Amino acid sequence: MENLNDHFLHKFLYPDSVAIVGASRNPFRANYHLVANLVNLGFRGKIYPVNPEADEILGLKTYPSLKDIDGPVDLAVVAVPYTLTLSLLRDCHKKGIKRVIIVAGGFSETGEEGRKVQMEMANLLRENGVRAIGPNALSPINAPINLAISFHPIEKIKPGGLSLIFQSGLYEPRIDWLFSDFNLHLNKLIDLGNKMDVNEVDALRYLAEDPETRVIGIHLESVEGNGREFLGLIREISRRKHVIVLKSGRTEAGAKAAASHTGVIVQGNDIIFDAALRQCGAIRAQNIEEFFDLARGLERFGSLFLKGNRLAIATLPGGEAVIATDLFHQEGFSVTPLQAETRIKLKPIFPPWEISGNPFDLGVSLQFHDPRKVYITLLESIVADPNVDAIAVQLPPRATSIPREFFQIFPQSLKAGKPIALWLAGTPSGRSEVLEWLEEQYVPVFSSPEKTIKAFSALYRSSRFKNAESMAHSA
Repeated sequence: MENLNDHFLHKFLYPDSVAIVGASRNPFRANYHLVANLVNLGFRGKIYPVNPEADEILGLKTYPSLKDIDGPVDLAVVAVPYTLTLSLLRDCHKKGIKRVIIVAGGFSETGEEGRKVQMEMANLLRENGVRAIGPNALSPINAPINLAISFHPIEKIKPGGLSLIFQSGLYEPRIDWLFSDFNLHLNKLIDLGNKMDVNEVDALRYLAEDPETRVIGIHLESVEGNGREFLGLIREISRRKHVIVLKSGRTEAGAKAAASHTGVIVQGNDIIFDAALRQCGAIRAQNIEEFFDLARGLERFGSLFLKGNRLAIATLPGGEAVIATDLFHQEGFSVTPLQAETRIKLKPIFPPWEISGNPFDLGVSLQFHDPRKVYITLLESIVADPNVDAIAVQLPPRATSIPREFFQIFPQSLKAGKPIALWLAGTPSGRSEVLEWLEEQYVPVFSSPEKTIKAFSALYRSSRFKNAESMAHSA
C-alpha cells in the first residue's frame, strides 16, 4: 500500500498554495471563477492570481507574472490561450513549480499541428521533472479542503465518499445542478483532459488508497495508460469499493467525435471491454444520466452492502407495484414472500380486506389509516423480516412539504444493515430540505422506480463481486 502523501498526485489535491495564471477580474469571464470559487468556498491555502493588467482580484494581491510571486507555489493553474501555454510552462519551471494544470484546449484534439505542440510541451515537462494534468482540463476539486478549479460558480460542496475521474468536462456545465438540486456528495474530482501526462491509471492508483473514497466514478473516451494495469486496478479496487464506468466512443461515429474532442484514438472492441469490466467487478453506466444516478445512489448507500437479492416493495398505486415487480425481476431480484409473523405485524394497516404484504399497496392502506402509522408500521415490520435484504418504498408527491419527523423511521431502520431507497410519485421542482435530510442519513431518494431499481442492481452486483472475491481469497 502506497503512502498517499508520497504519491505525486497528493499535492495536486492538497496544495498549500495555488497560482491562477490568467485570472480575470471580470465577473462575466470564465477565468474569474477560477479565483472566485477558491475565495468563496474558503480554500485553506494561499491564492496567487496572476494577471499583468490587475493590481488585485477579489481583495487578493495580483501578480504580473509567476516570477513576481514572493513565495513557493505548489500548483499552477495555467488558463491562458493555447498560443501562450508553452511559454508559461517554461515560466513554471523557472519558478520551481512541479505541478501544473493546463486548462487551454487547442492541442492534440485539433490535428497534426496541435499534436506537435502538445508533444513539445510534454517533452519540456518531462525533461524538467514537472507533472501536468491536461491540457484541455479543469481540475481538481477536493471537497475536504474547499479546493475547486471550475469555470462555473460553486456555492457549496457537500463532502462525501464519491470521487470522480473524467476525461472531459462533461460534468462542468451541470456542476451547479450536481451540487445543488441533484444533491451530490463529493470527495474528489480529477478532470484529465487530453491526458498528455497524468492518465486514468495514475488517478486510480491514488484513489484506490484514499480512505475518504468509497465510490469511484470514471468517464473514459480512451485508455491512455496500460490497459491491463487499468483493468487490474479496477479489479483490485472493486474488492473494497464501488466502481462505475461511463465509456464513450463505443461506436465508430462516437470514436471519431472523441478524436476531434480530446485527440484520442479509441481502440478495441467495445463488447470485449464491456465483458472485461464485468469480470473486474465494475458497473458500467449506459449514459450520462445513469452514471450520475448510480454514483449518487451508491455513495448515499454508505458502507452498506446487499447480502442477497430479496426485496420488499411498497408503492402507492397497485399498477406501479406490478411494473416495479417486473423491473426488479428483470434485474435479478426476488420480491420475496414475507414471513407469517411479519404479515401479522402488518395487519393493523391493512384495509378491511386481505392484501399482499409484498409488494405492499400503500395507496389502499392510506385510505383507511393515518399515513405516519402506515409508514412506521410498514418499515418496522419489514426491516425485522429475515426474508428481506433491502427495501424500496414510494413516497407521495407532497412528501417535500411533510415535516421531517414523519421520515425518522427510514434512517432508524438502517440499523438492521438493510439498504433502503425511496422514490417519489412525481419529481419535485427545486431543492427540498426533507429529501436532502433523508440523503444525509444515507437513504437515497430517486425520481422513479426505474432509477431506484438500477441503483439497487448496481449495489447488488458490486456486493456479489466483493463476496465472491472474499471467498476466493479465504479459500
